[in-house]
Amino acid sequence: MEDILMRLSAVLVMVSCLLVIPLIFIALDLWAGIRKANVRGDKIRSNKMKRTINKISKYYNAILAMCVVDWVQIAAFCFMSRFYGWTPYTIPIFTLIGVLFVAGIEIKSILEPADEKESRERNEVTDLAVALLKCDRDPVKIAEAIAGYIKKSTDKMEDFNKE
Repeated sequence: MEDILMRLSAVLVMVSCLLVIPLIFIALDLWAGIRKANVRGDKIRSNKMKRTINKISKYYNAILAMCVVDWVQIAAFCFMSRFYGWTPYTIPIFTLIGVLFVAGIEIKSILEPADEKESRERNEVTDLAVALLKCDRDPVKIAEAIAGYIKKSTDKMEDFNKE
C-alpha cells in the first residue's frame, strides 16, 4: 500500500509540474508577441490580451480533460497493482502528450517572424487592389469589392472574438 501511495504522490507532483508548463509557454508567446508588435510599430491592444486569456482557457480545458483520462488510467493501474500484483508504470501519458502539443504550438508561434503578420495584411490589401482594378470603374462592382473586403475583415474579427 505504501508503494501505491508513493507512486500516486510522484504522479501528483509530475502532473502539477506539467500543468505549469503551458502557462510558461503562453507567457513567453505573449512576451514575443509584444516584442514583435513593438518591432512593427503596432500598439498593444486589449483584444490581444483577451485572446491570450481565451487561449489559456481552451488549452486548459483540453489538458484537464486529459488529466481526467490519466487519473482513470492510473487508478486502474493502482487497482491492478494492489489486487493482482501487476506493477505497470503510472505515468500521466495523455497529459504529457497534451502539454507537449501545447508547447509545440507556442514554440512555433514564438519563432514566427515579426514581419509574417505584416506580409499577410499586405497580401489582403493587394487582393483588394487587384479586385478594384478588375472593376472597370463600375461603381457597383467597386462597392461589391470593398464590401467583400470589409466582410472578410469582419468575419475574421468575429472568429477572433469567438476564440
